[in-house]
Amino acid sequence: MNFSRIIVAFLLSLLSYQSVQAAASKFTSKPIQIGDNLLSLLRKNGLTEKDREKVLSAHPGFRRLFLTLDTRYLVRKEGSEVELRFFDSQTSDAFQIVKKSNSLVAQPFNPRYQIQHVSVEGRVYGSLLGSLLAKVPSNWVATRFIDAYAFEMANPRDIARGAPFSFTVEKKFVEGNFVKYGEIVRSTLGIRGETIKKEFVRHKESGIFFSASDLLDNKPLYAPVEYLKIASRFKPNRLHPITKRLQPHLGIDFELPVGDPIFAPKKGVVLRYGSSRAAGYYIVLRHPNGLETYYNHLYKIDPRIRTGLPVGAGEKIGEIGCTGYCTRAHLHFAVKKQGRMVDPIRYIRPYPSHMERYLESRVAKN
Repeated sequence: MNFSRIIVAFLLSLLSYQSVQAAASKFTSKPIQIGDNLLSLLRKNGLTEKDREKVLSAHPGFRRLFLTLDTRYLVRKEGSEVELRFFDSQTSDAFQIVKKSNSLVAQPFNPRYQIQHVSVEGRVYGSLLGSLLAKVPSNWVATRFIDAYAFEMANPRDIARGAPFSFTVEKKFVEGNFVKYGEIVRSTLGIRGETIKKEFVRHKESGIFFSASDLLDNKPLYAPVEYLKIASRFKPNRLHPITKRLQPHLGIDFELPVGDPIFAPKKGVVLRYGSSRAAGYYIVLRHPNGLETYYNHLYKIDPRIRTGLPVGAGEKIGEIGCTGYCTRAHLHFAVKKQGRMVDPIRYIRPYPSHMERYLESRVAKN
C-alpha cells in the first residue's frame, strides 16, 4: 500500500513539474495546418515581404525546411519583438527567427529537447498504415514503423487480420511545448504468425531498425545508406509525382538530407556515371555476382569515380541530392539482375557494411 502511494505521489509531482515548466515557457505552440508553408507562417506572424526574402537568403536550410501536420512551431511575442522556431519533420534541422524593431536574425539553432517515451499497443484491422494512424495520428510515426519491417513484409497478406503490434516512440518537447515526434525506439509486429521485435540502433549521426536475426541474413548486398527512411518502394505502376503519369517505379527511394553519404553495397566496378535530364547525376556499378546497382539524383559524385574503377563494399561513391526529376532530396536505388530490374528490398540487408561489426559486438554483449 505504501509503495502504491509513493508511485502516485511521484507521478503527481512529475505532472506538476511538467505543468510548471510549460507555464513558465514564454513560447506558444502553434499547429501546422493544411496549406501552410514557411512563407505563409512568416506572413501570419507579421513578417513583411522584405523580411521573408531575408529569411530565405539567410541560410539554404530555410528553403529545404519540411513542415507537416504532425509537427508544431513555437512563437514568442514581447512588445514589438517576435521570435519563431521551426523544426523540420524529417531531419534534425531546426531554425530560429528573431525580429526586432530594426533588425532581423534568421539562423539554424540546436534545440535542447526534453524527450518523453510513449508506448502504444494495437491490432491490425484493415491496412497496417490505417491501424497505426488510428493510434497515433502522425504520418511520420506510422511510416517509421513500416520502415522498421520493410525487409520482413513481402506483401500486405503477410499481416493477418487482428495481428498485434506495439511500439515506443519519442515525443520531443522544447520549452515545455510538444514540437515533433522522434524515432520509434522499439517495436513488435505479428508477421505470418510470428512476433518480430525491432530496436532502433543509433550509430554516430544515423541509425537503423535491427533485430539479432538480421545478422543471419544472406542477401547479397548491404544497404547503400546509413539511415533507411523509405519514401517510395518498387512498384510496377506508380503515379509519377512530376509527370503525373502512371509508370513503373523500378527501384526504392531513400529519403535523406542533401549531402548524406552513399556507399557501394558490395565490391564491384564503375560501369558508367554522368548526368541525364531524368536521373540527374547518376552512377552504375557492376558486381561480381552479376548484379548491377543504380544510384540516381545525386548531389555530388565522388571525384575518384571513373569508368572501370574498382570499389569495395562500404566505399563512399557519392552524396544524396535532388538532381533530375526530383521533388525532395533522396537516393533512387535500383538493382538489375540478368537484364531485368528487380525489387531491391529482396537483395539488400537492413544495414550498411560498416555497421556489421558494431552490430555483431552489440549482439555478443547481450
